[in-house]
Amino acid sequence: MKIFNIKLSLKVLVLSLLLAFSCSKESGTGDTEVTAEISSPQITANTLSQFLYVRTTGAWSISISYTGTDLNWCTPDPATGSGNTNVILRFTENTTTSDRSAEITVTSGGSSSKVTVLQKGKTGGGQNPDPDPDPNPQPIGSWLELPAGGGNSDCQVVTHYATVGSKSVRNYSMMFDKKEKIAYWVAYPHHPSYIGSSGRTDDWAYDPKIAQSSQPTYFSGINSFDRGHQIPSGDRTCNTSANRQTFYFTNMTPQMSRLNQDMWNQLENQVRNWMQACDTLYVVTGAILKTPGKNETVNYVNDNNGVKVAIPNYYYKVLLRLKAGKYDAIGFWVEHRSYGNIAANASMTKSVDEIEALTGFDFFKSLPASVQNTIEAEWLPRNWGL
Repeated sequence: MKIFNIKLSLKVLVLSLLLAFSCSKESGTGDTEVTAEISSPQITANTLSQFLYVRTTGAWSISISYTGTDLNWCTPDPATGSGNTNVILRFTENTTTSDRSAEITVTSGGSSSKVTVLQKGKTGGGQNPDPDPDPNPQPIGSWLELPAGGGNSDCQVVTHYATVGSKSVRNYSMMFDKKEKIAYWVAYPHHPSYIGSSGRTDDWAYDPKIAQSSQPTYFSGINSFDRGHQIPSGDRTCNTSANRQTFYFTNMTPQMSRLNQDMWNQLENQVRNWMQACDTLYVVTGAILKTPGKNETVNYVNDNNGVKVAIPNYYYKVLLRLKAGKYDAIGFWVEHRSYGNIAANASMTKSVDEIEALTGFDFFKSLPASVQNTIEAEWLPRNWGL
């Protein structure tokens, strides 16, 4: 009897461990390895899409099995392909009160990888009005805008979510240095759905995702500097909740007024113009203290509590544009100084490869390698009207 109970307990433990993971991989007879990941294994009743990240060197196909009698509510786009691909999983709204789940299997050669997505029902927790529903989201690193690499042990990566229409979507992600008290990058997708008529909330506040003791305090502004947004307030005007998140102190750097209000402001306006003319624009804005291998002097300013905050020596933007099914990219690199009240021009641009060398980050790593290598090596400011 004791032996039987031990075996039963072990089976339960193994089953629990398997259910705890949203991704599993099964080896077959082929040499091709495949992995599949999703950003949210549990979604709300009215979530209509999310990415499935397929990583393999070979051709792959997707099959879906469902629990219960509710079928065909999850559709992969595309269902077949080759190499690393970000697949869109499209969901129909769950109009019932029951939860439902789908097991998604990606097969490549003799290997397969499985993920399970659970869509909540309309009641019993199915609808979450909180625009930031996950108290501690852990991005899996596969959203197109998220950089890889860089950072240090003092850095924390967080993601903020917002409700746009009836859907919970990512607002922006950032890598924040809790020692220097600035974000080295703030990354976000940009689309007309994020633009509306809410205007500026000017609701300056601490970031709820990071300990207040690790953040600067800017209720009264910054002596001799502007509170310079990295994701601009003007990029999130669809509603007050989304805009309010742009006023977190973690999104600010001490920025010279004559940069923030002049050339940098004009560049932010131009980014919104490019966004309106493409399918989706992926934006990474960042602040750099020292370039790799160099030893620039870092100056500091005090926040409202007399705590030192690092002043960036450089700012950058990298943009990935999806237009008519094709990607292209460009980078901007500027010193922290006044350029006058002028529009950003070609002299301020670089290839993404060059920005990577200056920052230590790997941008747009989730693109297929052949696409990433091509667009990041190009330097074509004329394609952006510069």
